[in-house]
Amino acid sequence: MAAEAFVLLGLFRAALAVVPVHKIMKTVARERLGVVGDAALTDAAPGEASERDVAIAMRVRWAIEAVGRHSPVGFVCFPQTLAAYVMLRRRGVASTMVYGVARSPQGELIAHTWLLVGDRSVVGGEGSAGFAEVERWS
Repeated sequence: MAAEAFVLLGLFRAALAVVPVHKIMKTVARERLGVVGDAALTDAAPGEASERDVAIAMRVRWAIEAVGRHSPVGFVCFPQTLAAYVMLRRRGVASTMVYGVARSPQGELIAHTWLLVGDRSVVGGEGSAGFAEVERWS
């Protein structure tokens, strides 16, 4: 799983530098992206997630964090969120990417993304307080 996270983080970091975000989101949200085995996306109600989905999400979180800790390059929230989203979709786990904005103390507009499985944060959630939600992708 860490190898998959490494490849996806690198891919999304590079893609975000040259491809418009709306094109990346359109592609990621539309594709099944090689679902593992016969897994199908679960249809959990908002706020609900099965024990299986939470367990998989926490393994994906570990992989994303492990690669980030040991990589010579940094990965900000957006490539982390995209990589985790794809990894979960491949395993049949429904998740929601959230895009939010806030103002820095200097008044600059800043953005942040995070990923949820049910109401549980997978990546980026610890930094989401204070951000106004702008858009969600499931």
